Amino acid sequence: MKVCPVCGMTFDDIVKSQRIGCAECYYTFEEEFRQTFKAHGIKGEYKGSLPKHIKGYKSNLVSRVEMTLKLEEAVAAEEYEKAALYRDYLRALSHKKVESGENNEK
Repeated sequence: MKVCPVCGMTFDDIVKSQRIGCAECYYTFEEEFRQTFKAHGIKGEYKGSLPKHIKGYKSNLVSRVEMTLKLEEAVAAEEYEKAALYRDYLRALSHKKVESGENNEK
């Protein structure tokens, strides 16, 4: 049985309680949610807003993952100028406060 690695909930727990344990549950049980939505005639993706406390976190996290992948690809292709740009962008991301997007340098 699949269990969320962060909060320990199963999909059955979510169905019974009608509450998501944490943000990682959406990714862990993505296929189960899709099947449930399809069974109820719900199509498409959720395009609504994110809660304020995770809005900056998600965009910062996604940016880091994307830049890391691009950096690895650029190094593998020996495109060192691009790799340097991606490296610098990653450094800039690491100096920002995740929750507020403010600059952490003083």
